[in-house]
Amino acid sequence: MGLASTIAFTAARGVNPDMAEGTLAAAVGYRVVAYCAAGYAFGWLVEDRRNLRAEVDASERQVAELRDLQEALAPPGVPSRPALELASCYVPAGGGAGGDFFLVAPGPGDATVVVIGDVAGKGLQAAKRAAYVRMGFAAAAPFQDDPCKLLELANSNLIERAGVSDIFVTAACFVVKPSENKLAWALAGHPPALLLADGQTLNTVRAAFPLGIGKDIDCEMGEAALEPGTGFVAFTDGLIEARQRGGDLFGMERASELVAALCDREPTIVVGELRAAAERYAGGALNDDLCMVAVRARAPAAAAAA
Repeated sequence: MGLASTIAFTAARGVNPDMAEGTLAAAVGYRVVAYCAAGYAFGWLVEDRRNLRAEVDASERQVAELRDLQEALAPPGVPSRPALELASCYVPAGGGAGGDFFLVAPGPGDATVVVIGDVAGKGLQAAKRAAYVRMGFAAAAPFQDDPCKLLELANSNLIERAGVSDIFVTAACFVVKPSENKLAWALAGHPPALLLADGQTLNTVRAAFPLGIGKDIDCEMGEAALEPGTGFVAFTDGLIEARQRGGDLFGMERASELVAALCDREPTIVVGELRAAAERYAGGALNDDLCMVAVRARAPAAAAAA
């Protein structure tokens, strides 16, 4: 544009030498600078707009992919399972999406596998690592009722697909066998669940290493009776780490006291009250994703009616 405008001016000046004052060289020189500067500025603005549009398009694609992943990681409901009452909850953080997830899946026989986990980090990369872990659990659950084996298989799947990384994944895995009144569980760097009966922690085992940081997680399994009417609530650290800026954490003690106060309520109520309490404590917006799953064994009469 600058060069074309300068040539046009030079041609016009040649036809009419008196059209402007000053020497031809000076006039041409000034216009070369002015027109070329204007042309460069226009080109820069066009290129900047094109780059900005590309960034916006990429961001929109990433948001859409992240939304699809989140719906898969934390579905809006839980499947029905024999002799169990189940409830779940997922609340994305106000500061952006992370990698919290849960899974309720059939295990061998009448067993039910319940998993909850959290990726260290936020955004698409965290969600993808969570998806790899969840896929590993889902693939192994129908064939395995040992929570340590399930954690090890999920860890192997994550490392095989995404490699070892400092973006680690914490997880808690529970295997419920209502017909045997048994509960088995294992933790991989994850907070322990709370018992619905009294709010105490289900924490008689040493937690293994988080997933994704090495091939050996050094897992230890716990076992307990799960009588009809009893159960637990598992959660990610978005619950106990809820806080207002500069304030104290919501903490395990508050969560435990609230669960104990709700000992005779349905899992749906327990999950809803814990969520509401954490949001109130944080001033309305959580600074980390919150995911919860509550499980209660039905009494025989209730199970038969269902």
